Formats: sequence, structure tokens, C-alpha cells
Amino acid sequence: MTKRVTRRLEYLRQTKLEEDEVRLLNNIEEFDCGVVHIKEEPCVPSWAFTVGVYDTLGQPEIIVVGLKEDVAHFVLNKIRSRFRDGTRFIEGQREQGLLEHVECELREVNARWLQRLMGFALWFYGPEPFPVIQCVYPDLKGLFPWEDGFDESWRSRQPLLFNGAPETTVEKQFWEANEPGSPYDGWIFSDPPHTRVFTTQRINEQQEPITYVTHDTVDGAWQFHGESESGSPVVICFHHIVDRDPTIKELVDLPRGWYARRSKVGDPWKRELAPPEVEEER
Repeated sequence: MTKRVTRRLEYLRQTKLEEDEVRLLNNIEEFDCGVVHIKEEPCVPSWAFTVGVYDTLGQPEIIVVGLKEDVAHFVLNKIRSRFRDGTRFIEGQREQGLLEHVECELREVNARWLQRLMGFALWFYGPEPFPVIQCVYPDLKGLFPWEDGFDESWRSRQPLLFNGAPETTVEKQFWEANEPGSPYDGWIFSDPPHTRVFTTQRINEQQEPITYVTHDTVDGAWQFHGESESGSPVVICFHHIVDRDPTIKELVDLPRGWYARRSKVGDPWKRELAPPEVEEER
């Protein structure tokens, strides 16, 4: 394969480079792009993106969120290969053969996400703007998040980054989780801010206040409940609970195996040692 040496690559080769930067430039020269993987963290899905496609092929960089590293690498390289063979990006186009049995859709990413998700690409391009597309994948039935019948259990793994995408809790959490400086300054709990905690759909949507909190004995898990006994369970990041109700900070010293109750926000918490059946019920 013929190496591609662009003006940008020539310029960067003359600057002081770190080892990972040299490796990235080598991959761009040999394969038209490098691929950067960001590992999954609690409540934060993984993502991967290309660097160099726009410089070498004149087509957008590509990002995919929530896939395993080897699968993401295959998808990105497959799209890059198609660009090299002459395919040109069209907004909303569907592509087969990227994931088994389903089509993926290519959508232009809103530029606000680049600063938070694509640091290596920002370094490579400097002040020059560059386009990016998201490879959006469907559920196992081939339905996309905006289509009726989509399997909502897949929704949390893939924040939608493209222009005009709905901004749900999934997108908000992904945005906040990648805010420079996270975890948040002033965090007082021993569990990290992105620790998964359990709550209800009504509390997550701020339709009712938190009035019952448990700190489980065995695994130290936190659970946040309201007065409603029914409702879908939800797993979110710990800091979202505290962001929405700072009075939860009053329970920073709640020991494992204890629970706390109150009648309404602002009332003092009443703490008690939880009998085994309390944790089993919850």
C-alpha cells in the first residue's frame, strides 16, 4: 500500500512528538487514518473515532459509541475503506456489512461534541475545522432509536451526537460525564461520581422526590426511592442524584446496611439499621 504523506503530516513530523502521536501519524500514513479508542467507565459508554480520514481522503472522520473495541475498530476501518474505494458521504445514508444482519446509518455530528470526545483529532487538525459523522446502529430488529418499536434497553449504550438528535437523559449524562474536570470538584462521597446507583423512572424524570435511601450491606450499592411502590427501575450515575437533590449530601456518612427516610425534601433524615428483609425487598 502506498503511503500518503500530506502537508499536515509533513508539518507535524517536524514538531516534538509524544510516542502515541508518532504511532498515530504512522497509521495515518499507512492506512489513511488512525483509530482512537476510549474505554468504558461506570455509566459512560466507550467510543472510538478515526483521525486522518479528512486529511487523506477528503471525507469526514467517523465516530461510533458503545461498541466493543474490536467491533468498533472493524466498523470504522470498513467505512474508511469504502471512502478510499470511492464512496462519498451522504447524510442519512444506510450502509450494510458494518454489523451483522442490520444496516447502520451515517449522520453528521454536531460540532459541539468534538471538544469533549475527539482530543486527538483536535490536536491533529489544529485550528482547521473538520467534519465528523456518527455511525448509528440499530437494535437487533433493525430499528433505530427514533423509530417506533425500538428496544429501549439498547438506548443507554449509544448517545446520539448528530445534528437535530433528541437530547434525552442519555445524551445529557454522556455530555456531563466528559466535561473537562470531571469527576466534579467538591465531591464528598467515597464512591466516585460515576458510580452506578439504582432509582426509579419517576425520580429520574424528577416527577417525585427521594424519600427513602438504602446503602446495601453486601456490595455497598446505593438505592434511591420515592413514595411510589411501582415504576420501572433505572440505573444512573451517582452524581446525577446529587446534582438534582443536594440534600442527599447529608447522607454521606450513611453506613452500609443502613437506610434513611424522610417525609419530604427539607425534612431531617431518620436513619436506622436495615433488617435483612429490607434489602431483599428493595
